Amino acid sequence: MKIPRRALAAAALPLAARAQARPIRLIVPFPPGGASDLLGRLMAERMGASLNTNVVVENRAGAGGLVAAEYAARQPADGTTLFQGTQATQVFNKFLYARLGYDPDRDFTPLGTIAAVAYILVVPAALPVNTVPELIAYARARPGQLNYGSSGMGSGMHLATHIFAELAGGNMTHVPYRGAAPAVTALVAGEIQLMVDLVPNSLALVRSGQLKALAVSTPRRLPQLPDVATFNEVGIDAFDVPSWFIMVASGQLPEPLAERLAAACDAAVGDPSFAERLSGVGAEPLRMSRAETRAFLIRESTRWEAIVRGANVRLD
Repeated sequence: MKIPRRALAAAALPLAARAQARPIRLIVPFPPGGASDLLGRLMAERMGASLNTNVVVENRAGAGGLVAAEYAARQPADGTTLFQGTQATQVFNKFLYARLGYDPDRDFTPLGTIAAVAYILVVPAALPVNTVPELIAYARARPGQLNYGSSGMGSGMHLATHIFAELAGGNMTHVPYRGAAPAVTALVAGEIQLMVDLVPNSLALVRSGQLKALAVSTPRRLPQLPDVATFNEVGIDAFDVPSWFIMVASGQLPEPLAERLAAACDAAVGDPSFAERLSGVGAEPLRMSRAETRAFLIRESTRWEAIVRGANVRLD
């Protein structure tokens, strides 16, 4: 039987090249409108250009990223499903759940880091406080009456605000939402009284006066908010909780395919226009190789295990 030339040519293509000829999905673990979604769309556009294919963002919200992570972990290891990992999905969940429906280390191939994003403590414009000490005094005078929001149980925003609540004396109620956007909307409406949010989610609302920013988690003040103090400046030295995002692929990929996808990720993060877009919302590129990303995840797991265990937060 004579084999068609087209079939022979296709068979001769390397696995990596054939995989990139197909559209790629990038699973983002939160709904549209938040910092995670913004980063996902910036990465999809740039990686698609590098790989000469369409990279389509697919938002799968729920349980602080758990829904998306479990879904992505079950996809074939063929390079057509990428996942935008967060602190929660790749680190926190290992210590928050006794029985996790996926293994962050076994079920994904790390490709590279994407961005570091600062946290900011925000309150509604109508709340009668203007500084962190005033907020702490206000909370302590009203034990059990203040609610804080987050993008979901076990999310970075949840744990960051939990840490602040403990530093402020505790006795606050956590109200989880299905993503950052609805949590910020509830904060503006006064349904919750405070939140440690990612800067990109709240920056425009702070600038418009709908929210008040009391402190940022960076060592130095942000250029975008030069009048907002750091936590260190207001006497809270223990609040060192930057957020980060990484790119992983579903399954354990063959080495040539992993390298090809990692190169596209690195090119996207290294693109000057990517840094320019991030600077406008208080974030910055976080650029690491595959090996550096793996080492980074090990360090972060060691660090956050102690924090999560100390916070005594369990989700099962």
